[in-house]
Amino acid sequence: MIFQPDRYLLKKQIEELSHFLKGTILDIGSGPNGGRYKNFFSGNDYITLDINPDYSPDIIGSAERIPAPDNSFDGVVCFQVLDDLKNPAEAIKEMSRVLKAGGYGMLSVPQSNELHDEPNDYWRFTKYGVVVLLSEAGLEIIKILPRGGFWALKAQITARYLIDLLGLYKRKILGRLLNLIFLICGITSIWLDVIDRSQANRKHTLGWMVLFKKS
Repeated sequence: MIFQPDRYLLKKQIEELSHFLKGTILDIGSGPNGGRYKNFFSGNDYITLDINPDYSPDIIGSAERIPAPDNSFDGVVCFQVLDDLKNPAEAIKEMSRVLKAGGYGMLSVPQSNELHDEPNDYWRFTKYGVVVLLSEAGLEIIKILPRGGFWALKAQITARYLIDLLGLYKRKILGRLLNLIFLICGITSIWLDVIDRSQANRKHTLGWMVLFKKS
């Protein structure tokens, strides 16, 4: 693995908020390996949903049309998926539909990202856009957290550029050598965001993590 501030900060936010979700949890767009964030929800009944059958999810289906009855789950999570959907508003409405009243959900979206998963890469989201989408689906926002600021964004963009330019996932020896530099620069950037409380810094972020509730 090559250190990237975006992934590091995302995991820290999931760890911070995961205790709100209890019971039967649906991971929407879970990806391979049984859901990469499953360990943060240990002790719960964790159900995976993905449109790709090669990932062997518990449920094969689209986030925009979840094959499950109304009020089926105590919690829902959806991490870094909405940007790859043609109709993200429909996916959020589906989250609301399958979530039980009083249940919590977690959602992360990018605000700044390189092109990825092309051609299925459609959207980037501001804080205000996320608020509109969730509110229109009848969901109450409990917390909305930025994922880093200007400094983490610059470190992430640089790391991602070099990963793609040099093919570091394939050139594993070079990737391991450069990873130490990425780690030092990445952790430093995260620290700089902590101490930089300026309004200028708050205008920039990698993305948003939202904790929401169905009233």
